[in-house]
Amino acid sequence: RFDDYVHGWAKWREAGNVSGHLDFWSNDPFTCYRPISMQVSRYTCSDVFEYPEYLNVTQAVNNMMMTEYLGIVEAYQESICLLRTKLTGTLPAFCDCSNATAWGLFDGIQEDHDSQPHSLSDYSEAVIADIDAITFADRMLYRAAVQRFLAEVRDVEKQFQTKILCKDLVSDTALRYVLAPLAD
Repeated sequence: RFDDYVHGWAKWREAGNVSGHLDFWSNDPFTCYRPISMQVSRYTCSDVFEYPEYLNVTQAVNNMMMTEYLGIVEAYQESICLLRTKLTGTLPAFCDCSNATAWGLFDGIQEDHDSQPHSLSDYSEAVIADIDAITFADRMLYRAAVQRFLAEVRDVEKQFQTKILCKDLVSDTALRYVLAPLAD
């Protein structure tokens, strides 16, 4: 069960058992990757199987800022528009979100891996607290990534005099929790 999985990792993190070298999944409670702020770990790692004792969010944000391209899954089409603009110097017609016909020309692939629709309200406060415990650093990184994404979108919108992002990401239900101020 998802609840047990998340709780197990939260307990492992609390006990200080999540740093060190991952020995091909043999020394973890669920014999799989460690979901402890994985994005921060990946943006700061020196070895893909090495998990630091302390997560350096500042270094992760700095490394993310130096990444040539950044996309946000909650703004997939808009992210593809940014990528295409960076690669070609042009803005495809399907990037004009103020034109429903043009916007509808986007032929992107969205894979849901047969997962069922769900929301935060499907989970107990205890599960949410466990998720927070194992993703705290990632939430800080993602907030910085969304800020960078929004700035880049606005730059491209200004350059091409075309509205790319018509939705309000900060109010988006998928992001509202992630972007909310972090508890101490």
